[in-house]
Amino acid sequence: MGKRIFLSSDPGIDDMAAILFALADRDIDLIGIGAVAGNVAMQTALENARFTCALAVPSCKVACYEGSSGPLLREQIYGAHKALGLFQDHLVDLESSLPAVEAGVDNAENSAALAMAQAIRDAAAMGNPITFVVTGPMTDLALAMKLAGKMACLEGIENIVAMGGAFEALGNRAPYAEMNMLGDPHAARMVCESGIALTLFPLDATWTCRLTHRDLDQIAREAGLVGQVFARLFRASDRENPELYGGPGGPVHDLLPVVWLVAPELFLTRRSRISVATGPELAGHTSRVRKKICSDTSSNEGCTLPHCIAEEVNSDGIRALFLDHLKSLAQTGRRTKSNKHQSLTNREEDLQ
Repeated sequence: MGKRIFLSSDPGIDDMAAILFALADRDIDLIGIGAVAGNVAMQTALENARFTCALAVPSCKVACYEGSSGPLLREQIYGAHKALGLFQDHLVDLESSLPAVEAGVDNAENSAALAMAQAIRDAAAMGNPITFVVTGPMTDLALAMKLAGKMACLEGIENIVAMGGAFEALGNRAPYAEMNMLGDPHAARMVCESGIALTLFPLDATWTCRLTHRDLDQIAREAGLVGQVFARLFRASDRENPELYGGPGGPVHDLLPVVWLVAPELFLTRRSRISVATGPELAGHTSRVRKKICSDTSSNEGCTLPHCIAEEVNSDGIRALFLDHLKSLAQTGRRTKSNKHQSLTNREEDLQ
C-alpha cells in the first residue's frame, strides 16, 4: 500500500495535474478529494475533480467531497483563471468521446471537512497517520483539524504538503500575496500554527517549473485522451507570461507537492518557520523566520524549525515524471511505480 493522502483542491488546471499524478502513481493511495472554492466556485471545483478522476480511471471510486464555498472570515475571491469554468465546456470538439463521470461524490454540506476530520481520527486510532495535500485555500483542512482535535491531529497527520505563499516572488493574485493564502489567510495561519509538519511549495519554486507548447504537444501526442484533454485545457488557461517567469511556458504549480511525495530528490527544501498575515492591508502575505526560536531565550539547543519550504526544483525531472504518469494512465488506467530521475539535491537544510 502506498502513502495515504487526502487531497484538498480547487480545480483549476494545475489541480487537475496533481489529481492525475496521484491517481497514476502506485506509491500514492488517494483516499479522498475535497473540493474547496478558490480558482473556481466550489460546485465547479467539485465537478472538475469528478471529471478528472473519471477521465484518468473510468471506473475510479475515489470519493469527491463537497467542501467550503467560502473562507472562514474574509469575503470570497476567486483565482485569475475562474473563467475556465467547467472543464467539459472546453472539450466539445475532441474527436474521441469522453468517459462518463463515475467518481463518487458526497454532496452533504461541507462533507469534505467532516470526512477529513474522520480520516484524522481513524488514522490516529490505527497508528497509521495520513498526509494532507492542499492545492487550494486551507479552509477545509483548518475546519477538519478543529473538529478532530489537537491530539488526534498530532497522532493522525504525518505531514501537510501544500502549494501556496510567495517570499521573494511577487504574488499572483495581489502584489503581496499568492492566491491560495489570500483566499483564506485565517485558515492558512491556523494550519501553520498547528504544530503539524508542513512542507510548502511557494511561487518562488513553482514558477520555475513550466510546461511549454512543445511539452504540451508531446503530452497530447503520447498520452492518449488524457494527454489531449490536459493539453487542451492547459492551453485554454493562457498561463504564459515570459516577462514574469523569465522564460516560455506556463507554471503547473499544484503538481509539485504531489511529485515531492514520491520523488523528493527532485527538490531542495530548507527548514524555516512560516507566518501568514491576516490583517486587511496584507492579508495572505507569507513571511519566514530564518533562525531557530525557542520559548526559552537562554538557549536554542534542541529547538527545531517546524516547516519546510521548497526553494529549488529539477524542472526537467518533474516534467518527465509527469509525462510518464500520463502515459501510464493512457495505456493501462492503473498506477505505476515512479521512475527516479537525477537528483537536484538529496538534502534538507536548516535556515540558521
